[in-house]
Amino acid sequence: MGRWGVLLAACAWMPGAGVASTTPLQGTVAACVAEQAKQRPFSGVVVAVAADARVVHVSGFADARGAVPIGRDTPFRLASVSKVFTRVAIGTLVDAGRLRLEDPVRRHLPELPESFAPITIAQLLEHRAGVAPMTRPDMADGPTMAGARTARDLVALVAAKPLAFEAGSREQYSNGGYLLLGAVIEAISGEDYRRYVARRVFAPLGMRSSGFDPGPEAAVPMTRLRGPGQPQADPPQPRIEFAALKASSAGDALSSAADLELLAQALLGTTLLSESTRAAVFPRRSAPWRLGQAGGSAGSNTVWWVFPDSGAVLIVLTNFDPPAGELMGQALAPVLLGQPCQTQVRRPAPPGPVPRPPETG
Repeated sequence: MGRWGVLLAACAWMPGAGVASTTPLQGTVAACVAEQAKQRPFSGVVVAVAADARVVHVSGFADARGAVPIGRDTPFRLASVSKVFTRVAIGTLVDAGRLRLEDPVRRHLPELPESFAPITIAQLLEHRAGVAPMTRPDMADGPTMAGARTARDLVALVAAKPLAFEAGSREQYSNGGYLLLGAVIEAISGEDYRRYVARRVFAPLGMRSSGFDPGPEAAVPMTRLRGPGQPQADPPQPRIEFAALKASSAGDALSSAADLELLAQALLGTTLLSESTRAAVFPRRSAPWRLGQAGGSAGSNTVWWVFPDSGAVLIVLTNFDPPAGELMGQALAPVLLGQPCQTQVRRPAPPGPVPRPPETG
């Protein structure tokens, strides 16, 4: 195989299936992936599950030297797909009777100012609380972020930022709201957010490649983005890491395609959350109903979508810049629903430096 060679496999969708068999989905997904990769170079993993078929596409390398091939167990930075773990953790507390989504957030975080009194847990989950977006790193927040040891250490930082609108009046994507949800999980459980997620989500499902600290096996984020005013890097270069920007309840945890499949299958059933709680923490907002999230940061772009009505699953992990992963997801999602591939045509980049995307989107 060449540097960006492709490995495709399809098998009947059965736990532990060991005999590969060709399915119509395999050819359709292969053609769609190849066509979309012409529009935007892709390095990573695609997992597509529909009906009784499962297709896996793997391409590219996990390291900067092009020596370590990416695999299904390679951990990737998830950016905001990490919010799925936070939603599920909140759901486990609901099922345990320790939390209601209608609870005011100040019931569990009384240190929040009075202005936060109308905000509910559900509004935080659905980005309808008016809490500060915090989608780009503020250097002034760096010392607090670097010194934080728990999610609750960041409550004062979020609370110091003005609310953007009256709770429930509209929607605005908010990392700040998910930082508060992490603190709520800690307040109720008495555990550190990371430890709680590892114990209640990762461990029961056998998600052994998932965590919050990148180890040597993790895919290196490869980005073309440089500092303000600088031209794009060509070829992509390893992302500069900042210790202050740690994985949190808002984003940048790590997981692999294999682990995210386990999570998807658990949420298609009731082994992790009850049906009613799943529907509450992942409310139906579109037809067909789609659970999940997309997320992106420099050198990372991720899609994790589950379609409960049909049992379809789509996972896209890449260690290239956005929107490579999201465009691949948008092209492939219709295929899982019995529709043609919708190749996302690459638009010409504007002249000059490309602006840096949000660190957690």
